[in-house]
Amino acid sequence: MRQRLINKTENQENSSLSKNAFAKNTIVAEAISLRSLLLDSTISKESWIEGLKYHSKTVTNLLLNNQIDEFNQYLQSQFGGEISEIPSGKLSRTAVSGIKKGLTELDYRPVLQDLLQTAILIEHSTIPPYLTALYSIKDGTNILASQIIRSVAVEEMLHMIMVCNVMNAVSIQPSVNQPENYPVYPTKLPLNVDFYVGLETFSSNSIATFIAIESPSNPLVKAPKYDYNTETNAILSKAAVQENELWTLGNMKDFIMKNVHTIGEYYDVVFFYILVFQIIAYYKANGKLPQTFEELNKGGIFTGDPAKQIRPEQYYGSGGKLYPVDALEGVILVFQEIKGQGEGADDSIFDVDASQFEEGAELAHYFRFKEVFHEHFYLGGDYTPFTDENGMMPVTTPPVGKPLPVDWNAAYPMKPNPKMADYKSNPQLFAQGQAFNETYKKLLDAIQAAVEGNTEELSKSIMYMYALKEQAIGLMSQPLDSQYNAGPTFEFPAGY
Repeated sequence: MRQRLINKTENQENSSLSKNAFAKNTIVAEAISLRSLLLDSTISKESWIEGLKYHSKTVTNLLLNNQIDEFNQYLQSQFGGEISEIPSGKLSRTAVSGIKKGLTELDYRPVLQDLLQTAILIEHSTIPPYLTALYSIKDGTNILASQIIRSVAVEEMLHMIMVCNVMNAVSIQPSVNQPENYPVYPTKLPLNVDFYVGLETFSSNSIATFIAIESPSNPLVKAPKYDYNTETNAILSKAAVQENELWTLGNMKDFIMKNVHTIGEYYDVVFFYILVFQIIAYYKANGKLPQTFEELNKGGIFTGDPAKQIRPEQYYGSGGKLYPVDALEGVILVFQEIKGQGEGADDSIFDVDASQFEEGAELAHYFRFKEVFHEHFYLGGDYTPFTDENGMMPVTTPPVGKPLPVDWNAAYPMKPNPKMADYKSNPQLFAQGQAFNETYKKLLDAIQAAVEGNTEELSKSIMYMYALKEQAIGLMSQPLDSQYNAGPTFEFPAGY
């Protein structure tokens, strides 16, 4: 989403909002207050889970859609009046103990480090599968499909770099090039999903997996205009949780594995956690809870070195927009871009609002992959049969625009999820596989050096990307056995 974030607030005729005004797609009709969710150590785990669902959805729907006025009113409804100031003398001993031993004393860095490193792993997990499918397409064939897959792979690299920007903004060193940062294929994304992601040749099966990876959070999307001008658990009692640790990393990861089903939903939860720690930092510094976005935007947990930020002029890739981060506003822009490119912005099939796009109407990843799978473009199609009275259609609606020719047979028959161990009996293939993995590590090393402050290293990535394609094709064009050809393994190289 490349819309400008609204910083100024305007006077509202009615300062009080109903829940429907700031809780689009609410999950819980009556949730505990945000104040209680953050500072009350006596709430049950069930109440914490339901409150987390409600408030994370509310906050992300407001801030990631630039509804700053409504967010300010939401904060005031949760923290306003007499409860904005919390002098300990007005609280019971139990309540004071809860505040002292609860979220205010939890070190945010280990929690955000794990959650954001997991975001890097999610983005990283998609890059080798997308590149594998791309490289497996034989030269001169499936030009349009190749362009689509390549554009998505480049944007996933952009997403990974922007998550690194968020980590550096909150003084957490990102890691992308160590053995633990490498996905092992086939793998499951660290979400509540029932499919595996693997290294496979270009096929309807691999594209179907990519569609599953990029699935939107919302079941409905605005139908594109037909005449659009296009070019090609058990409830815990309060007594049992008087000194609870509900905000621990273990509880958060358990919540994610049970309640988060899409990458977009994962970023919503991570964004909420960042906001929560920023609220607590404000409270600890000022002795009161914040009332406006402006109070939360700067300072607090945003103590990182600006020299470690990757900026637009330093990014080698095309497609998408890279945002540096030095405040909450930057996190919003990063997550808008990531979510918009993946599943669509403003309930549309585009990665930006089609009425405001600057560089042409570009579809979100989910819809780009559906075009390849169904061999048709979206734009130019008639979606009236799929559309309800509000102009919304199910995200599962297939594209019915002009044809997008696909030759599913024009790809190398690569063995799914190859390993270096498969090449031990063939010294030539083993050497080629090792060389590919060394080049891929050099690519990740360049990104790592850049996010550590040596931003000039990022320019080397262009050279490594070209080398990767050549080395991958060298593997894929050679038979491994009577059924399959060899392929890149994307494993951490031996000897490092």
